[in-house]
Amino acid sequence: MSKQFEPTIIAFTCTWCGYPSANLAGVNKMEYPPNIRIVRVMCSGSVEPAVIIDAFENGADGVIIIGCLMDNCHYVSGNKRAQERVDALKKLFDVVGINSKRLRTEWINASERSKFATTVREFVNEVRELGPLPLPKARTAKKGRTREQTVAAVKQLIEDTGAFDCVECGKCTTVCPVAKFDPNFAPRTIVLRSMEGIVDNIAKDRDVWTCTTCEQCNAMCPYKVDYSGFIRGMREEAVELGADLLCSQGGLIHAAQRIMAKSDLKQRRLQWVKDDMKVADKGEVFYFVGCLPHYDAIFYERQGLRLQDICESAVRIMNKAGVVPVVSNEEKCCGHDLNWVGDEDNFEKLMEHNVEVIKKSGAKKVVFTCPECYRTFKMDYQDLMGELKFELVHISDYVKGLVDSGALKLDAAAKAGFTFSYHDSCRLGRHSGVYDSPRALAKAISGAKFVEMENTRDKALCCGVSAWSNCNANSKRMQIERIMEAKKVGADRLLMFCPKCQIHMKCAVQDKIPVDPSAVDVKLEDFTVALARLMDLMPEESEASK
Repeated sequence: MSKQFEPTIIAFTCTWCGYPSANLAGVNKMEYPPNIRIVRVMCSGSVEPAVIIDAFENGADGVIIIGCLMDNCHYVSGNKRAQERVDALKKLFDVVGINSKRLRTEWINASERSKFATTVREFVNEVRELGPLPLPKARTAKKGRTREQTVAAVKQLIEDTGAFDCVECGKCTTVCPVAKFDPNFAPRTIVLRSMEGIVDNIAKDRDVWTCTTCEQCNAMCPYKVDYSGFIRGMREEAVELGADLLCSQGGLIHAAQRIMAKSDLKQRRLQWVKDDMKVADKGEVFYFVGCLPHYDAIFYERQGLRLQDICESAVRIMNKAGVVPVVSNEEKCCGHDLNWVGDEDNFEKLMEHNVEVIKKSGAKKVVFTCPECYRTFKMDYQDLMGELKFELVHISDYVKGLVDSGALKLDAAAKAGFTFSYHDSCRLGRHSGVYDSPRALAKAISGAKFVEMENTRDKALCCGVSAWSNCNANSKRMQIERIMEAKKVGADRLLMFCPKCQIHMKCAVQDKIPVDPSAVDVKLEDFTVALARLMDLMPEESEASK
C-alpha cells in the first residue's frame, strides 16, 4: 500500500490575529494537521511576493497567509495589500505553471481558534489532492572554490576580456552613468583590483552589482576592453563564492526564471492571444515572446503598464502583412537575467530548452520584440552553441523589411499629430548595433514629428537597471534624466522597444520626484504598440493610463 503524500505547508500568520488564533487552537487542544510550519510576522502586508515564491522554491507545497479581518487590520490596510499581492502572484503562478490553489489567504479574528483549525485542515487536504509540487529546491551557494581556483578564474577572465590592455586613461569613467552620480564608482577600478590579485572580497563587492552593463565604457574605450563581459564573469565568480545578490523586486523575477529552468510545469503563456489573431504551432516565422506574459502580474501596481499589448501588437502587425507567426506555450524565459547575475547553470538549461522548442516548430526565422531576448540569442546562445540554424531578427528590422517589400504600409498613421523621440536601449543599441531600422520606421510615420535627443545611438543614456540586479536612488536619477532629455527637445512621447526600460522609467515618475513634474511630462510608450495603434490594429491608450 502506497504511503499517503503529506504536503509541507508554510503559514505566515500576523502577530495580532493569525498567530493568536493558532496559539489558542493549540492551547485548547484543537486538532489540525502537523504539516503546517507557522511563521509569525508583524502584519500580513509585510509578506513580500518574493518571500512567498522563495518558500515554494525551497520545498513548500502550499503557502497560506492568515491575518486580521478585512477593515480591522492593526496596520490599517496591511491585509488588503497582502490580498492584492496574492491575487497578482496567483496570475504569475498560472503563467509559470504552478496551480494557484497552492496559495491562499484567510482573514480571521484573534479568538477564532476553531476557524484557524478548520482552515488549516481544509488547505492541507486541498494541497494533498494536488500532490507534491515538482520543483527542485533552490540553488544554494556553492562555496566550493579555493582561493587559488578563484585567482586562476579571474586571471583567465582578465585575459578573455582584454582587461590587461587598460591604461587607466579614465575615459570609461567619464561616460559611465553610475559614476556620474556616484563619485566612488569607476569601471576601471574593478578591473584594477582584480589585476592586483584582490579577489578575497568578490562576493561582497557591491560595485560588481552596481554596474548596469550598459557598455558605454566599451564604446568609449580606445583599447576595446570588454568591461561588461568582465563584470558578468565577476558576477559568476561572486555567485560561486556565495554572494548575496542585490536584486530588485526581492529576487522574485529571478526565482520565477529559475523555476522555469528547473521544472517541466505546464505553462499558460498564451492567454494574451485573442480569438481574431492568427497564430500557428508550426511555420517559418517564430515570434519569441520572452517574459512579457509575467510582467503585468508582477508590476500590477504600475498604472498604465500593459506589456502584453506588445505581444498582441507584434502579432497583429504580422497578420496585417499576411504573416501567421508561431507562438509557443512551451517557450520559456531566454535566460538573459540569470546569465547576467552569474547563474550559468540555469541559463544554459533555458537556452537548450528554447532552441529545441524553436527547432521543433520548423521555423527558419525568429522575431523578437524584446531587445534582451534578441541579444541573448544572437550573442550568448551562439557563443555557447555555435551558429543557430534559424535567422534572428529584431522586430524593428523585421517590420522595416515588410515595409520595404511593400507587404506592409504605414499610411494609416496620417492621424498621428504628435512629436516624439526614440530611446536606444543598451541591449538593442550598443550591445546589438541596431540603430537604423527604428529611425527609419520613426521617419516613416506620416503626420508625426520625429526629434532626436542630445544623446543617441551609442551615446544614449542607460535606463539605470539591468537584469534586475540593482535599483537605487541613482538609478531613478538616470531614468528621470533620460525622460527630461526627451522633454527638452519638445517630445510629448518617448518611444522605446525595451519593455524593461519602460518599466523602469514609468516607475521613476510614478511617485514623488525631485524635479518639476512638467519636466518629465512625456508619454512613455512601446514602439511596437505605437505602430499597431497608428495602423488602427490596437485601441488607443486612455489618458488615465499615461
